[in-house]
Amino acid sequence: MKVFLVLLLVISCEVRRDYPEISKISWERVWERALEKASAEGKPVFIYFYAVWCSWCREYEEVLERKKVRELLEENFVPLLLDSDRDRALFLKFGGRGTPFTVILNKGGDPVVAFHGAVGEEDLLEILGLVIREKTGFTAVKEGVQLRDLGGKTYRRLLEGFLRDLEVRFDPVLGGFSSPSEGGALFKWPTPITYTFLLRKGLLEEEVLFSIDKDIEFLFDEFDGGFFNFYDRTRAFDFHFETSKSLRVNGEMILALTEAFRKTGEERYLRYALRTFRYLEKFLLHGGSGCYLNAQVSDPEYYNLPPEERRRRKPPPPDTAVIVEDNARTVVALLNLYRVTGEKSILRRAERCLEYMVDGLLLDSKIYRFYDTRTGKRGTPNFGRDVAFLSLALLESGKKEKALEVADLEAEHDWVSLSVLAYVLARSGEKNRAVEILRYVRVDPNYQNPDDMVFLLMALELLIERG
Repeated sequence: MKVFLVLLLVISCEVRRDYPEISKISWERVWERALEKASAEGKPVFIYFYAVWCSWCREYEEVLERKKVRELLEENFVPLLLDSDRDRALFLKFGGRGTPFTVILNKGGDPVVAFHGAVGEEDLLEILGLVIREKTGFTAVKEGVQLRDLGGKTYRRLLEGFLRDLEVRFDPVLGGFSSPSEGGALFKWPTPITYTFLLRKGLLEEEVLFSIDKDIEFLFDEFDGGFFNFYDRTRAFDFHFETSKSLRVNGEMILALTEAFRKTGEERYLRYALRTFRYLEKFLLHGGSGCYLNAQVSDPEYYNLPPEERRRRKPPPPDTAVIVEDNARTVVALLNLYRVTGEKSILRRAERCLEYMVDGLLLDSKIYRFYDTRTGKRGTPNFGRDVAFLSLALLESGKKEKALEVADLEAEHDWVSLSVLAYVLARSGEKNRAVEILRYVRVDPNYQNPDDMVFLLMALELLIERG
């Protein structure tokens, strides 16, 4: 029986709810407006980054709504509620890795507190009290390491460091590169881009295939299909599942499974890749756009039911956002799956989704990060990772000119999106432009997700190969 059917840590029954609508806190929802209000009233800003699919967020929100906490927030802070998927640039700016994520700015607008996870009422009240009394400190996030040169020496040093880090992270019992690294970073989700890169390079193959097998064993839902976001490998005596299923994880697991099939010839990997595609089609497809919704929300009670009872229950609903970055990543995976299977339905899905993103979300030299299917609104223009991954998906589909056009959009980039763009340009024969972009990259030596490093390595590799 699958581990997810015998969870030892059971969270209370959850149904789909929109926290902003049921909250009694007068949340601001717009960053600029919150800062203006804080400046006018001389108050610090309490920022809560949430996700509609996140189970731990439900627990934290119960704490936020308790009378003492709510009153303290309302009287002494400007509460700002931001969606970690839709407001991704701000989430990453403050060092967001997972949800719930809380950041508190002092009266001067500088971050003085930042923490992940659901804290209890007493701890939160103590933190808020320290901020009010101006007794907090904050260690700023390092800006990263500038690349000194873009030749073979830099590539080898980065690759060697990357492999050492993966060896430290690797869990020989449960699989995955999710244990804390030497830099202290912990990442609980699967790392499909890392899996794919290593398999293509012939590196750590045994560890990768073991990890993919464990992801199938622990995270794949044999009843509805699809991969859960993660289980917590750090717990010694029980498993906690984030029982949401995100497009990001499932799209990129298709890529890793396809590569595992290419490498080994084992049909089961291809079978799970196809089952994951069918899961996306059944549960996350938005028919109007031809793209996929962001995630299927968490519901531990539903997933703990035996199959015969699940058949009588309605599955958890999806989030309402179509997000460019995650759909572009998924398009890349589907195109790779199509090349292996020759199934035209897979190619049609990839092409239709690309067409929607270009025609429906790329407007007036702006690529909008998301389209909310419930409200009809588009939001967050020209976030770097949307630009980068859409350009990659277009290049993967053979649309080189359009890929380069998207790559030229002015955007707010981080080192990951710059690495992806450099990879796209290097693949397109635009070596000089790729070099120019990489000179702006400041690599985070304590990166949390190993997948973030892969595109930088691939870009440097291409530049070396092409002289």
